[in-house]
Amino acid sequence: MKPELLIWDWNGTILDDALVCKTIANIMLSERGIPTLPDMDAYRAVFGFPIKSYYEKMGYRFGPEDEPYEHVADEFIIWYDKLYRTALLRPGIVPFLDRLKGEGYRQVLLSATRYDQLVEQVAAFGDVGDRFERKLGLTDHYAFSKAALARDFIEREGIPRERTLFIGDTDHDFEVSSAIGCPCVLLEGGHQSRERLKAMGVPVLPDLAALGDYLDRL
Repeated sequence: MKPELLIWDWNGTILDDALVCKTIANIMLSERGIPTLPDMDAYRAVFGFPIKSYYEKMGYRFGPEDEPYEHVADEFIIWYDKLYRTALLRPGIVPFLDRLKGEGYRQVLLSATRYDQLVEQVAAFGDVGDRFERKLGLTDHYAFSKAALARDFIEREGIPRERTLFIGDTDHDFEVSSAIGCPCVLLEGGHQSRERLKAMGVPVLPDLAALGDYLDRL
């Protein structure tokens, strides 16, 4: 069944910021004397949600005598605010979004980023944000969940869940789509490896051309 609504993840799916996040991770790990991530494969092997667990996989400890998780999360945001503009949009994303809009798809943007920061980040990359009728972000930046944002939106709009397609780049995006009861496709080249994505049992596509072909077949 052809979808009516496309819900796009931002980080890693539209904004190619995985290298930026790996760079920040290594800066913060080095400051704390924790071994750094040697390459992007190592980063993609540990990144995931909840974000607190991601830090723990890298070697952080958040016991009573340790640095609070919130302090680490706040420091990441400070670094990300400094560096995210060095990232690039996924190649070809703007004309692709225009094509889909012209074909009648509704499109919204969803992120685990705090809403005001999401708006600022999107604005830093030209007019890409104009392709979305709504930007959905969290009320804080501790990135616990974004499923409720998507669920509330489609319920308010009266869009059938089976007519909604979630497009992301992580296993968490699959989890979000499952929580709201809609289909999902995952794009390679973001924050997790193809192997981790394939384990979700949904279509894993190499690029936007493959996504376009997938939508044409629905």
